[in-house]
Amino acid sequence: MQTNKPTVRSFLKTIYAVLVQEISGSDGLAMKISLRHTITSIAAGLTAILVIVFILQNPGRIGSEPLVVRALLFSIAIIAILIAVYPLNLLFSRRPGTYIGLVCVPAIIPGFVFYLIFLPEKAEEGFEVQLLENSLISDRSSNGIIEVGFRYPIYTPTLLIKNRELFTRHVDVFLRMIYASEEVALFRAVRQNVPENVLSVESTVLGMLSENSNYVFNPLELPPGISVEGKAVFIISNVEDGATFTDALRTASQAQLELRDPSNGQLLLEFPLSQI
Repeated sequence: MQTNKPTVRSFLKTIYAVLVQEISGSDGLAMKISLRHTITSIAAGLTAILVIVFILQNPGRIGSEPLVVRALLFSIAIIAILIAVYPLNLLFSRRPGTYIGLVCVPAIIPGFVFYLIFLPEKAEEGFEVQLLENSLISDRSSNGIIEVGFRYPIYTPTLLIKNRELFTRHVDVFLRMIYASEEVALFRAVRQNVPENVLSVESTVLGMLSENSNYVFNPLELPPGISVEGKAVFIISNVEDGATFTDALRTASQAQLELRDPSNGQLLLEFPLSQI
């Protein structure tokens, strides 16, 4: 019996040492996996945030891209979110391949279905325009937002324009005045890009109003499915016969807003105005 005691004691010590070693090794491995997953999760979370912010802040640019590209951007955001929350999913712990196959890959299907099937079926053609407010800036009505240094009034209708098409469109806004004699005067809204080396009424008004986000200037960028609200700015310029805006207001029997393609002048929409 005495000869066996050291053998039993040694055996028990050996088993204890092996268990301690295994436990320590498992903990170290868990710590390494946890650290790797944490770094991946943070990187994926930042990627998701960047993609989502980019999509929200650039609707016009995103709307100009093909539907497949939009679906891919949306899917990247979804996949990044799922990767970011992977460490919290105990069901797929230490099974990233299974998680990708059963969760991440199926998650991109709804985005492609939405952009490639549902969106084209839902999309319509053309635009919707609403006149929310009529306003006229003149020397006597100037309220400090703009100080008019010339004798011509400025017509600033507040418009709500919605693009019902699949892709971003750019439009120029015109105001057509129809006289009782059936003569027509066409006024173009102030442009965003006025030649800097040319001193004109249009450049002066642009300089005074461009800092105010309530005003919009030609050409307007209309992302798909989004309504754009703002005040168009019409001044004296008559692109046809040089008639002043004051004369047009006084003698016109009918007026309408027009949306035209900036590249070729094609008429896209007519919107009658009942009264200015």
